[in-house]
Amino acid sequence: KTIKLWDTRISNFQKILVGHSGWVTAVAFSPDSKQIASGSNDRTIKLWDTTTGDFRKTLVNYSSSIWAIAFSLDSKQIASGSDDGTIKLWDIKTGDLQKTLIGHSSSVRAIAFSLDGIQIASGSSDKTIKLWDTRTGDLQKTLVSYSGWVRTIAFSLDGKQIVSGSDHETIKLWDTRTGDIQKTLVGHSGSVWTVAFSLDGKQIASGSADETIKLWDATTGDLQKTLVGHWSWVTAVAFSLDSKQIASGSADETIKLWDATTGDLQKTLVGHSGWVKAVAFSPDGKQIASGSAD
Repeated sequence: KTIKLWDTRISNFQKILVGHSGWVTAVAFSPDSKQIASGSNDRTIKLWDTTTGDFRKTLVNYSSSIWAIAFSLDSKQIASGSDDGTIKLWDIKTGDLQKTLIGHSSSVRAIAFSLDGIQIASGSSDKTIKLWDTRTGDLQKTLVSYSGWVRTIAFSLDGKQIVSGSDHETIKLWDTRTGDIQKTLVGHSGSVWTVAFSLDGKQIASGSADETIKLWDATTGDLQKTLVGHWSWVTAVAFSLDSKQIASGSADETIKLWDATTGDLQKTLVGHSGWVKAVAFSPDGKQIASGSAD
């Protein structure tokens, strides 16, 4: 039920943000580094000041758990997805609900903004990915090719691709314009809980219930490295802005920092007493935020 802020250079946590009454299932830094948003199964989203750790706002308009949150690049909007199958768009400054996007028939487990802020991608336990127009709220495309929950999605930097992971143990690369599958990446032996594109567009990282993180070539789809160190499910991964580091969170209650080039383990951050459900780098790379079931 806590969020922790960590200094990536010394491995110590700087602040503990307390306010949720349920598992913290999602965290995100605003691109301007001024705020953190957290989502919880207490049915709320909370906004926090990254410098002081002070609580700013609670966004409430849900009747069910929140599983996914994302900031727009201009730091003006938050998108959230929940168990009720809806996506909501919020004005960060006022806390007002702007739009509710309806189309999924089950929980929205993953959400992402395109870099230009024009599209949102959502992944659901209804086994589909949907693309939405953020300005109108209209559904643009439904991508269907899974026999299991879609647990995680991410846009490429240029917005032309989406990567997704599912209970089916595979990772898929999609063309956002056509909705076609470009590649299927096979290598995990458990559900894929989390995926991320590096910001230089060269790598994809994936974390799985098989307790590993895998690094893939984003162009060819080739497996580059398998990172082994967690002793339970890997439930969250994130790249630093310079694409040199990966942070991973696990059901083993730890966060690990890895060298994205060599695959070497750099640090293990210990402090949570429950699953680490979410991790995010601050844009300057100096902090990590982690959300947990503790």
